[in-house]
Amino acid sequence: MFGSLIYEKPNIIASISVSILIILIINPYKILDVGMQLSYGGTLGIILFNKILEEKIKISELKNRLINRLLVSIQQMLVVSISANLIIFPIIAFHYNTISLTFFISNILAGPILGIIIILGFITIFISFISIRISKIPAVVLSIFIKILILIANFSESLPLSKIYVKTPNILTIIVYYTILASVIYVIRCKGKAHICPIRKKRRFQKKILNKLKIKKNKKRIMEITLIILLMFQIIKILPTNLKIYFIDVGQGDSTLIVTPKHKKILIDGGGSENSESYDVGKNTLIPYLLDRGIKEIDYIFISHFDSDHVRTDC
Repeated sequence: MFGSLIYEKPNIIASISVSILIILIINPYKILDVGMQLSYGGTLGIILFNKILEEKIKISELKNRLINRLLVSIQQMLVVSISANLIIFPIIAFHYNTISLTFFISNILAGPILGIIIILGFITIFISFISIRISKIPAVVLSIFIKILILIANFSESLPLSKIYVKTPNILTIIVYYTILASVIYVIRCKGKAHICPIRKKRRFQKKILNKLKIKKNKKRIMEITLIILLMFQIIKILPTNLKIYFIDVGQGDSTLIVTPKHKKILIDGGGSENSESYDVGKNTLIPYLLDRGIKEIDYIFISHFDSDHVRTDC
């Protein structure tokens, strides 16, 4: 708004940067808030990838205008959904140890309803300042749409591949992922735009460096070194280590994880509680703990006895 007042073209990235800076000045710990990471990550993904994906994902036009408009709106929602998820995938995997391959279905179904819910929500709030009784009328309609949204969420959750458990990615993997994304954006945006790309302006300088390093002549050697480094990392994972024993906090019950020097994973008891119907210890505590340790498979499971605080017998 300020940019338009002084006749300057607004810069979305700058606006986002200023807004997040203001939030962090007020509360620096907000940087650790998952909601904030997902909100800003999703918005950034839409800004960076929306135009690129719109050019790549094109739906052929039909003679029927109504169907054509519907297809265009689906395409737009699909593009926005993919754009946002390209950035937030690692954040979701890091915090929740899950990824979804059916996110675009839920977004396409929920997108239009969310818009209605937001508008009705604002209307209800504004009317409530005048009269609580009158505000109940739009609130009833609002509650219907919220129930429909919950039904869509439940339907999306029941779809195959909607919730895939993954190990917690380490920081290095996340950095590599975002570096590759940034490189892809840079290369795509630089095509045919030599005036804005520093790479095109510095071709001579780059050629000199390439000639000095003789990269073209040593492609095989570089690939061999890269493969050797990757192989070394895999060998390090296989090498024997010290015996590790973890006592997992599962509330009232017991659960112990043993990792042998030869990387065998042994689980003794799975925990539980007397109120197992209201809280699933395995789903909410044990599985996230194992995934956070980078463990996706257990070699051996031992059950000491069948009390409810050591194992769930109703599974």
